[in-house]
Amino acid sequence: DNNGQPYYQRAYNTQASEQLNSWVGGFESILRRMTPGNFNWFLYVMLVYHTRYVIDRQKQKVRRNKEEEEEKEEEEEEKE
Repeated sequence: DNNGQPYYQRAYNTQASEQLNSWVGGFESILRRMTPGNFNWFLYVMLVYHTRYVIDRQKQKVRRNKEEEEEKEEEEEEKE
């Protein structure tokens, strides 16, 4: 702030928000016909599944990158 005191700010990832809004938009016709309670439950469950899917994809990417690095190291060792 103006007095030199640190303060916390929330970071907001607008790109992630846009992607999530786009993904949720695919369920718009289903969501429109739901009661508020069903809407909240459905959205919650879909977000849980989506989060698990994204995390699994990230883990797969890390595994692939690690395997590729190991293969490169093996190739370099064979050349020596």
